[in-house]
Amino acid sequence: MKIQPTTKDIKHVSTARRTALIASLAALCIGTNYAMLPLPNVKLMDAIVFTTGFFFGIVPGSAVAAIAWLVYGTLNPLGLSLPILLTVIPSEMIYAAAGSLLRRTAIGNLKGSIANLERSITFGAIGLFSTLAYDIVTNAVTGLLAYNSIWMGLLTMNVPIPLGIIHEASNFAFFATTTPVLLRLLAKGAVPTEIESER
Repeated sequence: MKIQPTTKDIKHVSTARRTALIASLAALCIGTNYAMLPLPNVKLMDAIVFTTGFFFGIVPGSAVAAIAWLVYGTLNPLGLSLPILLTVIPSEMIYAAAGSLLRRTAIGNLKGSIANLERSITFGAIGLFSTLAYDIVTNAVTGLLAYNSIWMGLLTMNVPIPLGIIHEASNFAFFATTTPVLLRLLAKGAVPTEIESER
């Protein structure tokens, strides 16, 4: 089955429908973060933010990132650190920017099948490198705050526990598998019925 929403179709989405979808994506980020809390550095949120940026653009994607972190970062069972929260919110927006930029490329065009191997591998690779950038920034700041050393923060990213590698590897898998599914669901929810009926 092929779902073929175009940029023009997405622009026809009503404000209420768009707002509801974006709020649902933010809630999904928050809910899955709490559900996956026992798994260190394994989160669906990054893939959801990327998908939002890809489908709706950088501003809605960044809004989902900010809302999710403001709730999860403030009401976090592991504790609240304002400097860390002020670091992770803009850093999370890396995923929204990556999604928005990828959408403008040939492989990012939603015409045609949303789920195909080439696109999934591309999503996975973008997820891996975006996560590496996110981890470098957030761990550098953590190192500066905790050890007064950026290098110590970068070293402890993978030593003694490979938390950075876990984050990057899991995001490769999530971006490759979850993003196509979310795009399919968003395409069904965002494109008005009257547009679908004209095809």
